Amino acid sequence: METVLSYKSSLADKVLLFLVVASIFFEPLLPYFGGSSTTFFLFVFITAYVVFTRGQAIIKIAKSKYFLVFIFFTIVCVLMESIHYYQNYEYILRFANMGLGIFIISLLCRDKEALDVTVTSFILCSAANSVYLISGPFNYLRTYSVQGFNEASKARIEAFEQFSMRDHLNDISIFSGLGSILGIIAFIYEKIKWRKVVYAILILLALIGIFLPASRTGALIFIVSLFIFGYKTKVKVKPLIVPVILCTAVLLLIVPDVVWVRIGSIARLSEIQGEDSRAKLYQAIFRNIDQYLFTGVGSGYYWKSWAVKAGITNINDVYVPMAPHIAFFQVWIYWGLPGLMSFLFMMYIFSQALNKDISNDRQKASIYIFMAIIPVVFLFYSSFYHKAFAVGAGLMLASRYWNLFDEKPSAIETVTPAYG
Repeated sequence: METVLSYKSSLADKVLLFLVVASIFFEPLLPYFGGSSTTFFLFVFITAYVVFTRGQAIIKIAKSKYFLVFIFFTIVCVLMESIHYYQNYEYILRFANMGLGIFIISLLCRDKEALDVTVTSFILCSAANSVYLISGPFNYLRTYSVQGFNEASKARIEAFEQFSMRDHLNDISIFSGLGSILGIIAFIYEKIKWRKVVYAILILLALIGIFLPASRTGALIFIVSLFIFGYKTKVKVKPLIVPVILCTAVLLLIVPDVVWVRIGSIARLSEIQGEDSRAKLYQAIFRNIDQYLFTGVGSGYYWKSWAVKAGITNINDVYVPMAPHIAFFQVWIYWGLPGLMSFLFMMYIFSQALNKDISNDRQKASIYIFMAIIPVVFLFYSSFYHKAFAVGAGLMLASRYWNLFDEKPSAIETVTPAYG
């Protein structure tokens, strides 16, 4: 006999959600086993967990348009990759793992408490990341005195050379920025004073995490996310003037000058055109558009030789291929127009799950900002997937699957009790 169940996330679900967020943030610091990360094995465990505890719900979710469009994009990528030389399905597999993570998280987060646990975990991990940064290369950065983008970039490389997260600096900055904006949303809506103080401290720490890696992308995305939040919620600016001034003053005092020199290069286009690898990459991407316009070149061939031939390389080493630094172009170059169009179609279908009426609702605003910022990240990011994206998309789908913002029961809630 079937019945309508009142879905609630268990304590185990909430612990797993926290561990997922923490493992994503600190993946470079966690051990690898057989070439696979701790995060990968955690997702494997959680997959087995939801299979044994959410059987009927998995079937319902697998029939949803969100899962079907995810499968559709993956199949298109496989087919397009198969028509090229040197086929390599590694990037498709990584995207598939992230996509499955979206639906796993949506199965764990089945009430508003679990949603809060996940968002708060993101804020806490952003702050903890900053503490780790301060305890590591911070003192090295303070010793440098530089002039111009080129010197600042070299100083950044030297300062982070022995740092275990040196290959993830843009990730740290971008997701610290997202943690900051989530913290700001929580701060604005919080009514209890001591909690506001705690959020203020966490926000300040997370802000430091944006700037210490000297990532222009992270700083730009944070500013854009603030504008999106302010525009959508029409938040009152006056009560925030003093906190903003204080945070700005503290950041200017704490963050080393070398960071501001590098980030400030955004306004000096004439300087970075000759010294920035990204400027060189963009020129090469548009110069060779006829070679990948319709069918792409395949991810395997791209990394095997095409990128070097096309000039998509590091400005200091023309024999080392680099990712395009625009996720949309990455998909386009790999798998042509079929890949790009199916990718955009998938994003459009997912956007239909996003609750756009976020006025006076902290949780809706958090999910909206998380998801709205992902396309912005894609404009400056060198990959079309990241495990952190699975967190935001998973929360968004969970709000739809389990009607977290709607008191009316959903058809997906009618399941056999034995499956939970």
